[in-house]
This record gives sequence, structure tokens and C-alpha cells, in this order.
Amino acid sequence: MKKWILAAGLISVCTLAQADGGVFLGLSMQLGGNISARDIGLTAKVVSSNREDRAVLGGGINVYPFGSGPTRIGIDVGAGYQGSRFGAMVGYDLLLGRPTLNAGYVNTTNR
Repeated sequence: MKKWILAAGLISVCTLAQADGGVFLGLSMQLGGNISARDIGLTAKVVSSNREDRAVLGGGINVYPFGSGPTRIGIDVGAGYQGSRFGAMVGYDLLLGRPTLNAGYVNTTNR
């Protein structure tokens, strides 16, 4: 329960800090070691911009439904690039202590 409260607080602070931020929804993969289905999960992030063709910073929650051990939820921060409605990020999961690779949908605008 504490992890959910911490994650909700992190997302709330990120949303308030950036007026034209975007939302990133996609897949997350933990890197390092042998990669299996347990290392693939879902991610939801707040990114620093919602404009197309930009480098962005972001932070959010990763959920690994098939993960091993008691911790299947992670909070990560990262950097990446977003094009037209698609983005990719490389980051570090602060709770699980592993690097991550993320790819998915971003609500971009071309203004």
C-alpha cells in the first residue's frame, strides 16, 4: 500500500510541475541478466513535454504481472525521445534497482 501512495504522490508532483507534460503508456522491460517473461510489464509515465519530435524526461510506475518475488511494482525515472504518438525511453527503476527500456503511446501534439 505504501508503494501505491508513493507512486501516486510522484505522479501528482510531476503533473503539477509541468503544464504541457504528456502521458506515456506502454510496455516496460527490465534489463540485466537473463530476460524472460517475468521482466516484461506495463508502464504509465508523465513526460516533460507533449510535443512531437522531442527529447523528454519522465517518471512513473511499472507493473510486472508475472514478476518474481513479492515486489512486482516499480517506480522509474528516465529519458528518451518521442515522435508522432510514439515514444521510447531508457531509465532506472528505483524500487527494483534495475535499468529499464520502455516503448509505447504518447499523447503528442504538433504545435
